[in-house]
Amino acid sequence: MKAPLAELRKKTDPPKWHEITGMLTDQQRTELKFFAQNEYDVVLGMLERRIDGDPSKMSTLRRAARKVLERTVEPNPLHTALVRLGQRYGETLLVTTNFDRLLSIAAKREKYSADAYALGEIPNPSRSTEFSGILHIHGMLPLKSQRGSALILTDQDFGDAYLRRHIITSFLYDAARIFHLVLVGYSANDSPVRYLLNAIAADERHFVDLKPRYAFVGCDPTDQRTPVEWKSRGITPIPYDKADNHKALGAVLTRWSEIIPDKRNASRIQKQLVAIAKLDPDGPGGQAAQSFIRYYIGRSNPSEQAELSRLLASKDASPKWLGILNQLVRDLARGR
Repeated sequence: MKAPLAELRKKTDPPKWHEITGMLTDQQRTELKFFAQNEYDVVLGMLERRIDGDPSKMSTLRRAARKVLERTVEPNPLHTALVRLGQRYGETLLVTTNFDRLLSIAAKREKYSADAYALGEIPNPSRSTEFSGILHIHGMLPLKSQRGSALILTDQDFGDAYLRRHIITSFLYDAARIFHLVLVGYSANDSPVRYLLNAIAADERHFVDLKPRYAFVGCDPTDQRTPVEWKSRGITPIPYDKADNHKALGAVLTRWSEIIPDKRNASRIQKQLVAIAKLDPDGPGGQAAQSFIRYYIGRSNPSEQAELSRLLASKDASPKWLGILNQLVRDLARGR
């Protein structure tokens, strides 16, 4: 757009928008159209092909993208909460489409494991305790002495990774059969999310043993359309009020991170379990308490489950709790 801008600079009167669009080439108008439709991967692909055209070396666009992405940004409380929620058998397990290394930085600051992998280095999903890492499925930037990887930026990149080589789709197929996937911080209109959701939706035609998938969905309290859009894609929406820059999302994830089975949460969880032991599972608050116990059992190890049984017995809890606990442990062992 250098030529149109140069022409406008010669004018003494303020430029009119129709003057700018009139100076654009058909190619540039097409790029603007896709930009307005939020199809940024297509725009980047068109720019790369128009400006460079030579795929044998790092393009001007990719150098510029890396320069912008490498600007120093600090992790926020949301990164910290996600790292805490991502603990599995003492290791961090998170999947991200972001290129930045903010999750790794947050993990190091919280003294959690911060090993990161990208693209072809990502381990295959498994129930093994060794399956872990901060997994950048669209590539990652370098961090100090740690090297980065290629970045999936353009429509061609996405087509290659999702459709031709099936790197990410294969990963998602396996992960969706083993884990409950929870999406955080995405819009259904984001280009990367469209590829993700299409890959996940395709799973249902091939596998009958997929775990339920969820997404935290920011919207206005009166917005009924956005949650329906997610549900129609095979994702269970968890709506929240997006007001105040998604303040509610940060609050719920931080609170959630404070009640996961973790040594750092021991005293807080102990108090909650003692309070639950005093409740009737079928009485007021009982259903919410059962939901927490179900979550706790799913995230805890056998010794923590045994400790919960002892706590319920010592607090003269309703016998119903022990029955519920035993059933949950059996279901967990069967992989339900």
